[in-house]
Amino acid sequence: MNDKKTLKSIEIQNLSKTFKIDGGNFNVLNNISLSVNQGEFLSIVGSSGCGKSTLLRMIVGLDRNYSGNILSYGESIKGPRVDRGMIFQEARLFPWLTVEKNIAFGLSRRVSNSEKKELVHKQLELVGLTSFAKAYPDQLSGGMKQRISIARALINKPKLLLLDEPFGALDAMTRINMQQEILKIWEKENTTMILVTHDIDEAIYLGDRVIVLSSRPGTIKKIVPVELSRPRDRSGYDFTCIKSKIYDEFFTKVENPFSYNI
Repeated sequence: MNDKKTLKSIEIQNLSKTFKIDGGNFNVLNNISLSVNQGEFLSIVGSSGCGKSTLLRMIVGLDRNYSGNILSYGESIKGPRVDRGMIFQEARLFPWLTVEKNIAFGLSRRVSNSEKKELVHKQLELVGLTSFAKAYPDQLSGGMKQRISIARALINKPKLLLLDEPFGALDAMTRINMQQEILKIWEKENTTMILVTHDIDEAIYLGDRVIVLSSRPGTIKKIVPVELSRPRDRSGYDFTCIKSKIYDEFFTKVENPFSYNI
């Protein structure tokens, strides 16, 4: 039997995805092969429609209709599991449940009431919603709703956390705070995280590597390592050089405002 400590968290092998629309084939992803180490923070960027979110749905097990293979710790992914959490672009909450009950939803029945209460309280503190524990989703702003989604995804302490533009609905300061909190969790729990984002700054600030996907059909155009110490200085020269490399992958025919001789 293989020792899971030696296995990759995720291995994607020759993955392609095609949708059938009006009788025709719509190729979204083409021949993606990628390994993600246990405990790695991977960022994925690419233009709209290149298959970034589709890729996350396949990794979490929500979509099994593809060619190729996806392994999690050496085993083919057959469907969703609690050790693979996902945070979507929009909050997906139950409007009839309070904030604390939305966060608690999905916890194992084996968790005692006292333990459940403690876990929910910690998550409420993490996302800054302790005062809104008894509120309902329709009483909250869009950013607050998304913070509930983040707390709910983290409460089971998944081995792999997939983040599909999770901070897009948050204001600038809350977004930065949540990025820092996600990093604290990542460092403490050794959770493998895969982030899809349109924000290149965010991708560099959080990621150990940045995967640049081509326009549809999405293929891996470039893998950019982010060999910067943490916490990272977004205004620093090295950060800006990495940003320039990624920016060049999208804009090759116009002047790059972040261009440096690198």
